[in-house]
Amino acid sequence: MAKKSSQLSKILPFFFSVGAVIVFAVYISHNFAHYRQLLHLSIGSTIFLAGLALGSLFCSGIINYSLYRNLGVSLPFSESFGLASVNTLANQLPFAGGIVAKGVYLKRQYNLPYTRFLSATVALYACFIAANGVIGVAIITLLTVNGVSVPTLLKMGFAAMTASVLLFWLPVDIKSLSDKWRKRFKQLGEGWQVLSQNQALLFELVGVQIITTLVAAGRFWIAFHVLSQDVTYAQCLLFAAATVLTRLINIAPGGLGVREGIVAAVASLLGFEAGISAVAVSIDRLVATSVIVVLGTIYTYVLSKKVADTDQVDSTISEE
Repeated sequence: MAKKSSQLSKILPFFFSVGAVIVFAVYISHNFAHYRQLLHLSIGSTIFLAGLALGSLFCSGIINYSLYRNLGVSLPFSESFGLASVNTLANQLPFAGGIVAKGVYLKRQYNLPYTRFLSATVALYACFIAANGVIGVAIITLLTVNGVSVPTLLKMGFAAMTASVLLFWLPVDIKSLSDKWRKRFKQLGEGWQVLSQNQALLFELVGVQIITTLVAAGRFWIAFHVLSQDVTYAQCLLFAAATVLTRLINIAPGGLGVREGIVAAVASLLGFEAGISAVAVSIDRLVATSVIVVLGTIYTYVLSKKVADTDQVDSTISEE
């Protein structure tokens, strides 16, 4: 029995890696016609976009490192960055594969309870929505001061994002709720306490998220200018700030179509052609996905092998 477990531990990372490659191959094959027109990027633009995509993953790695170490997980930065890569690759699936992969890894490797992981993740995401809302409100205020007309719908949207942080202070009487919803509110409260009791951590994570949004805006700025669109960096910040909502509607691989739709809607309200805006997002997606599949596949193998080796050691100890 021990021998079979040992053999399984050795081949498991291989199967995970092959699975990651197959998922990406299917994803590309289904959308190749959509991307074929985007393969004529200049080398310079491609390098800049790839570098900024790598920067986004680096920021995600910092968020993982800071958050999970404060949840009692002794996670080195190399694993934090690896989890960010695997998480982004797994999100190419038509469900929240990234959250599942990350939660399972932290549970098996570091015994982090699922409820603690999920509640902290949800609480942090709500803070990120609010932070991006603040960015949007600030940019809209700047544009208004400079005499640029901004649609009321856009103002209301970013104001609502900013107000999402108030969810944590709603006077909800959980005693009147069913056991199911009462449990969920308690779990969310636990995640919020992790952040609210450590304000330095909260400000650090929100700060990194703001940098992530700034990087994403840079990616959009390059993509729009590849298409000869006269878009400002401030407008690209509005696009980037709004795309945080993509995670709420992950019904297609990597939010395919949702992210494009959000940017196209915001761009349309600002007077840009929706179709060209969607193509600009697709240019960024094409380059970023290429970076993600390389790093994600490598770290899928590395991290799954780490879990397999740990399982093998635990199995040996239990037998002794």
